[in-house]
Amino acid sequence: MIKVIKSMTGYGQAVDTYHDRQVSVEIKTVNHRFLDFSFKLPRELTALEDQMKTQCRSWFNRGRIDIWIQMNGEPLSEPTINVNWPLLNQYLAKVHEIKDETGIPGDITINHLLQLEGLLEKDESNQVDEALEQVIRSTLEKALANAYQMRIDEGETLRQDVLQYNEEIKKLANELNDNRETLKQHYYDRVLVRLQDTLKEVDIDHQRLVQEVAMLADKGDITEEVTRLLSHTEQIDELLSSNQAVGRQLDFLSQELHREANTIGSKANDIALSKQAIALKSVIEKIKEQVQNIE
Repeated sequence: MIKVIKSMTGYGQAVDTYHDRQVSVEIKTVNHRFLDFSFKLPRELTALEDQMKTQCRSWFNRGRIDIWIQMNGEPLSEPTINVNWPLLNQYLAKVHEIKDETGIPGDITINHLLQLEGLLEKDESNQVDEALEQVIRSTLEKALANAYQMRIDEGETLRQDVLQYNEEIKKLANELNDNRETLKQHYYDRVLVRLQDTLKEVDIDHQRLVQEVAMLADKGDITEEVTRLLSHTEQIDELLSSNQAVGRQLDFLSQELHREANTIGSKANDIALSKQAIALKSVIEKIKEQVQNIE
């Protein structure tokens, strides 16, 4: 049974109508360490944002989710202007107090009143009726489903790429494993000859020299690194057979692969090993790049 690996790259769109209004939803998702939302929607719909986030969480575990919602056609309601009567009454009462206390003459005109701060209030509050809210939520659901399907399609491509690169790593690791004794012997022979040439005028214990060179050669052995490489590739295969969000785990394993490849490169003692280490790191870089976009 083929499992589903999902990309974090996706796009979805959906359109529906409600009476004279058109509801349009557009969703774009990209890679992100966590699940992050960005909504761009009419101010009348801001009260629904938390519900929409909950709706999105049922589809996605990780990624940056950008959501645009547009409503074209008949507005939800017309803004109205209200008079703040309590405030006006207070202003008028204070004006009369001032006139009574000071005897300053003069009349209040409408122009004076219109300049009073807070006297006129613009009411743009809107209530989205249940039927319209249902249309918005269902349109969002369709767009989410479309984005989700694209993430599945992209994810399958990523899965195949990572599987291919993982097989290349196994092949290179097995080649290194097959050659490790030969490489170790070459390293041993080269160091021994070099030391003998350097110390030929010095009276030394030949047997002790051979033992020391053997110990030095052991430090150049790559057996442990190759074993860990192969173990990591097995774990990658297992994760790629999962229905869970495994992007973070794959990212961690790609870093571990890179660490082992660097260690092998540092132990490279001849041209053949150096070339294999470079080839290994090149393939691992490809895996690292791909798993960055897996959910």
